[in-house]
Amino acid sequence: MGYKKYKALLPIVAILGLAVFLRSSTYLNHPKADESKFYQYAINLTDGFYYDVSNPLIKEGPGYPMFLAMPVGLGIPLFAIRAFNIVFLSIACLYLFMILNRYISHKSSIVLTYLFALYPPMLRWANLMYAESFEIMLLLAFIFHFIKWYHREGNRRLHLVLAILFSGYLILTKIIFAYVFGAALIIVGVLMLIPGISREFRLSRVFIVFAGALVVLSPYVIYNYYNTGKFFYLGTHGGSILYHRATPFENEFGNHFSEEKVLAGEGPSSRSEVNVNLTDLQKNHLELYQQLDGLTWMQKDSVLKSVAIENMKKHPVKYLKNTAANFSRLIFHFPFSYRIQNLETLGYLVPNMFIVVLCIFGLWPAIARRNLIPRELLLILFLAVVYLGGHTLLGGRGRFFIPAVPMLLIFFSFVYLNILDIKFRRPDDS
Repeated sequence: MGYKKYKALLPIVAILGLAVFLRSSTYLNHPKADESKFYQYAINLTDGFYYDVSNPLIKEGPGYPMFLAMPVGLGIPLFAIRAFNIVFLSIACLYLFMILNRYISHKSSIVLTYLFALYPPMLRWANLMYAESFEIMLLLAFIFHFIKWYHREGNRRLHLVLAILFSGYLILTKIIFAYVFGAALIIVGVLMLIPGISREFRLSRVFIVFAGALVVLSPYVIYNYYNTGKFFYLGTHGGSILYHRATPFENEFGNHFSEEKVLAGEGPSSRSEVNVNLTDLQKNHLELYQQLDGLTWMQKDSVLKSVAIENMKKHPVKYLKNTAANFSRLIFHFPFSYRIQNLETLGYLVPNMFIVVLCIFGLWPAIARRNLIPRELLLILFLAVVYLGGHTLLGGRGRFFIPAVPMLLIFFSFVYLNILDIKFRRPDDS
């Protein structure tokens, strides 16, 4: 592929640059909100450890902090580190274009790549030291090299290694993908017992990549096992998330609140421009959190998981309501408990409404003409569904939907532009 095939994508770098540098928070010389945990983990890595082994607090996978460790250790200003998101998303768009260009026309690939580059929720977080931009790059790099390996194209061994490394690093960056790939590996392993399906979907090739991704994760699993005594223990945050997901209180929708926010109530440390009526939050949960005082993070995690499961059993209808709210929160960033509504919600609701509608209307043609769909695209859709299902059962918010967007885009662009034969034309085209 020559340079001419890619030059139309160059303005995307400028678009992403403007999205980063026009936001005032880019220039903060201190971490903001969730940036703090990534920053602290990066500092820990420069000191030779990831977390305090005497009382492990594991909120994030080490993938993004491993990248941050070098610039943080070198004292590079935070605005420059945030600017790396321009590089990550530019590479992501390049990979997306190369994937799309396999299945649809060159013009259509360019148009859809620009639409993805302009996707508001992704741009919303591109100016912050969050893992989303890095994660999107890893995801699309994995998909590209996976497809190459799946079809044994080019240097197939190189594509196999790169698909494994990118997917493994993706898991280290976004821990939920450990469960996505783990569940997918089990399902693929079972389906391999059915010769017809195994041959049709070339499942042995799929199994190798998924298993390899978990092998890349294994040193981190071993590290956590050595420090916690628990196998495949990837975070101390799950109990807190599940506890609030299973809340039995009617005025709550299942979104997560930190321990600090519950304990502080309406105190200065808990106030923000979006929260309201936190006295009700404290009334509902303070007693339990006070009982957790003095326990280790692992012990707190275990207790909260037990209480969450008990609440699910006692209040199944409320849990189903919370699950519906969580799914809505994942797609539309709404509703949240104790939160003042603002226009930011429209930045998720409007674009994602189009995505959801297009997916719904594209589903029947995909089912009816499924024999026309390349099998690797069905596998990509499968990963997207498992990912969205996992977040629906755990914690949901608008930025967690972002990784599913390119997977859905790749699949449904084939449905609309090949099966339904929709074309991108200028108004004067006949």
